[in-house]
Amino acid sequence: MADIEFLFRFRDLVAPTISQHQKIIQERGWCWWGWWKRPSEDSRADIWDALATRTASGEEVAVGLFDSGSGTVFKAVVTGIIKSSGAAGSTTENAIRVPDNETAYVPSYYRESPFSRAWMKIKSIGAEPIIFFGQYSFAEAPKLPNYDKATLLRFADKIIVDADELRAMDTTIWRIRPARPADVAEKILLSVRALSDAISFEVVRCKSDTILHLTDLHFAVGKHRDQHVWRQESETAEIRSTMVEAITSALKGRKIGLVIVSGDFTFLGDPKEFDEARLAITRLLGILDLSTDHLVIVPGNHDIQWTTDAEYNDNAEVREAPAAAKRNYAQFYRLLLRHDASRFLSMGRRFALPCGLTIEVCALNSSSLETGKKFLAGMGRIEEEAFGDIIDQLAWKAAQTLALRVLVIHHHLALTEDLEPAKGFGQGYGLAVDAVRIQRMAAQAGVHLALHGHKHRAFIWRSTVYELPENTQNEYRRGELSIVGGGSAGSSDTDGSSNYFNVISVDPRKLQLEIFRSIRKGVFGSIQSWDAELQLSRETGGLKLGDWKKVP
Repeated sequence: MADIEFLFRFRDLVAPTISQHQKIIQERGWCWWGWWKRPSEDSRADIWDALATRTASGEEVAVGLFDSGSGTVFKAVVTGIIKSSGAAGSTTENAIRVPDNETAYVPSYYRESPFSRAWMKIKSIGAEPIIFFGQYSFAEAPKLPNYDKATLLRFADKIIVDADELRAMDTTIWRIRPARPADVAEKILLSVRALSDAISFEVVRCKSDTILHLTDLHFAVGKHRDQHVWRQESETAEIRSTMVEAITSALKGRKIGLVIVSGDFTFLGDPKEFDEARLAITRLLGILDLSTDHLVIVPGNHDIQWTTDAEYNDNAEVREAPAAAKRNYAQFYRLLLRHDASRFLSMGRRFALPCGLTIEVCALNSSSLETGKKFLAGMGRIEEEAFGDIIDQLAWKAAQTLALRVLVIHHHLALTEDLEPAKGFGQGYGLAVDAVRIQRMAAQAGVHLALHGHKHRAFIWRSTVYELPENTQNEYRRGELSIVGGGSAGSSDTDGSSNYFNVISVDPRKLQLEIFRSIRKGVFGSIQSWDAELQLSRETGGLKLGDWKKVP
């Protein structure tokens, strides 16, 4: 058999990738293998053109399949491909499907949602991993963004020493060849280009002016499984869509620049529930062609384990120490974003949009109850120090700004009901207990828009924020704050069996909010759109967000 010339990276996230493809080969004689490119990776047209030319002439090409999880490499034989549609250097998002009469040649776990950018037709995959490291070298410098040419040229004709060398590269395809005696055996580890802190002043560039806002996903396992309405990513049954499939289908290929999730990833804060949430978020980012740098998250009250009760109960007394209560979410955060969560579980980010505006996001944990001895588990509270920390690090001292400033929390800053039930008093009616203080701090810091979740209700509001009379000086009016609440994207505990998500589009003149709804696990559809005008304030010279107006 010929030597391997191309190495393709993969990872087992939902199912055992190798065995699933081997099974189809055994049953049908060959299989399709889908290529999922990384967000910063181009279309790799050079690789796909070379494979297309050679397999079209009847040649069988040996490739390696590198499992970045286990660090093993399997040898496979490719006899045909379906090419990526992008030109060389393109970061095209166009998904490609296999022919309708050949979908059975794709493993079932991604057969119904093949968001691959290209496909390989494989006739065989080795039963066992091969001896690879130390035996093969890089045939050329790897194609990586954000590195100087001299650094990358060090890899050309260098022996591939171990799996860590490959894992450190933000790419999924390498040209390789058998090692030669003259090849250098030096180990070189590149740092993965990603934000390394929960709060960062560094500007992240977005490829779109559109924000996807999700909240209250409520992934659940075991006897609480029905708390999550969709099929979960780890489940192979095909009778219903996953949440990610339903949302991305409704987006209809629309480009997203940033994803914000305002808490309640889980139902009980269980590690297995967080695993399901991480699978879903990872897949969502892959489909949208986004890195974790384009993700902002906060925990919800269901994600913080204040009580050890097996049942979720708003009336449970807080019995867990703060460190233990946060442990599962902090681990989830670390695995998802590849750096440690802040001590307050907050985030701070700055994003540059193609339209020319900058978005500055302050994301705060509103499930913070350290100062109370018998707070109820469902109540919300924001640490003032956490807000102040982000205000300092994002340099929000002046309220006059040309950036769009966004606050993300889980609990409410305003009531979402015309009449709240009396039994809700103990839980603060879904409000953070310090909601008014946070509104004042937000307005003082120049925040234009607040996003939240919690009550599973789609919601818009606008507050004119004033100082307390005893603190009022000449400037008693702190500012205007627009509020958008998201309905639950994944919970079965909703009014009218409805699930929701929000899409917020930004241009230099306005924000547009579009609310999507699914009823009884059906398809998501747009139900309402609202515009809010963006303009420069005559008084301050800073950016001003106007009142909401419903789009006919």
